[in-house]
Amino acid sequence: MIVGASQLNKNEKRKLIHIPLNRVTFFLLISVSLWSSQFKALGADSVQYKTLPLDSAIKMGLRHSRQVQYSNARVNESKSSLSDLNNRVIPDFDLSAGYTRLSNIPTEYFNIPGIPYEIPSTAFFPVILNNYSATASLSENVFNGFQWKYAVQNMEFSEKSTEFSLESQKSNVSMTVIMEYINLFKLQRAYDVVEENLTEINAHVNEVTDFAKHGIATQNDVLRTQLEFSNAQLTEIDIKNQIATENFNLDVLLGLPENTPIAVDSNSIMGATSVQPLPYYLENYTQNRNDLKAADMQQKAAQAIIQETKSSLYPRISIGADYDYLRPNPRIVPPLDQFQPSWDIGIKISYSITGLYDNKNKTDVSRARFAEAKAQYDDLSDNARMDIDQNYLKYKESLEKVDVAQKSLEQAVENYKIVKSKYDNHVALLTDLLDADNYLLNAKINLTSSRADATLAYYSMLKSAGVFTIK
Repeated sequence: MIVGASQLNKNEKRKLIHIPLNRVTFFLLISVSLWSSQFKALGADSVQYKTLPLDSAIKMGLRHSRQVQYSNARVNESKSSLSDLNNRVIPDFDLSAGYTRLSNIPTEYFNIPGIPYEIPSTAFFPVILNNYSATASLSENVFNGFQWKYAVQNMEFSEKSTEFSLESQKSNVSMTVIMEYINLFKLQRAYDVVEENLTEINAHVNEVTDFAKHGIATQNDVLRTQLEFSNAQLTEIDIKNQIATENFNLDVLLGLPENTPIAVDSNSIMGATSVQPLPYYLENYTQNRNDLKAADMQQKAAQAIIQETKSSLYPRISIGADYDYLRPNPRIVPPLDQFQPSWDIGIKISYSITGLYDNKNKTDVSRARFAEAKAQYDDLSDNARMDIDQNYLKYKESLEKVDVAQKSLEQAVENYKIVKSKYDNHVALLTDLLDADNYLLNAKINLTSSRADATLAYYSMLKSAGVFTIK
């Protein structure tokens, strides 16, 4: 026979434990808030998905990411700028043609001793009113103080930097998708567990209500089970709203139509996965992390700018040649009203006197920018080492938590079986059964969350080490 509440002693008259369900809600809220990230509005995709694997979600996120599109545009811009600079080494070749109509001028007459008549000026300088020209010009900078050489180096390093930045941005977007995907997974699995728990509690309510009708349970017991059921319903409503919010955010992130239902693929949540020892990642991160490689290219670009600035101290040498086909050709005397060719070739040496004193300031500016780029690289490198160490320890910690959560679930299942058996044989209190229910609920949610957190910690560790590959 079940012992009524009025028969309990002071130690047995303990309150029904509602706290575990409240802790479930709190745990989920904190978990989601810790792993949430900034969302950006992306493009739309009309395809509807029932089950979306993680790798497919990553590909969609990359395809619709505005940050990736922006970084890709910068890569294209850098490549075009480099091509434009390389084209400048090609000699300049110009063709031109023209026509000029001159106004008529009065004819002058000259008297020459011994000649009985006046000689018109047109006899020596004929007036040709229609002037035609066709010119081909070729020019080339033979030496510009190595300015072009270092300018090309600067652009090459900058172009490589944008490529590495693009890959780094892809990693960031991929991690954002992974975080949101895992958040949705945790919420959906928590909702399934709470739904299962609601069924269990509802059975308890019906059972205790029936006992009360036969006088073997008190009305207080009925109220306790009903209150437990109400608390579970509140948790269900809370999780359902969180799922709707997380689903909406993931739709936006992946470029799906708003409110497209996403079913997370459980197989994508791997849980425990083997990794290399920590020293391996600390020794190779500079060759693997794209953000560090981008910063290193910026360093080298800044060094090239220093040399480019110094090049103004050298003289400039250029050559040029022209081929003229003119009518009339002014170089031919007397001018004739017909096309006649002529050409010229020359060399020019120039030196900037002002460069002797203003180059120092420009060089100082370039050196300061190099020092800034080096400091940024060193700071990024230090932060990368700390991130690798921290994320590696978090990953190991997450694996330990999975083991503990697995044992806790086994213990909770066994505890529930024992308490349920005692309760069915009228040797356990209702509060004991409800407590066992809550322990089992928490254990199921903790194991699911621990496995999901281990997956997230695994990807975070790979990203910090620069070995997170995107297929």
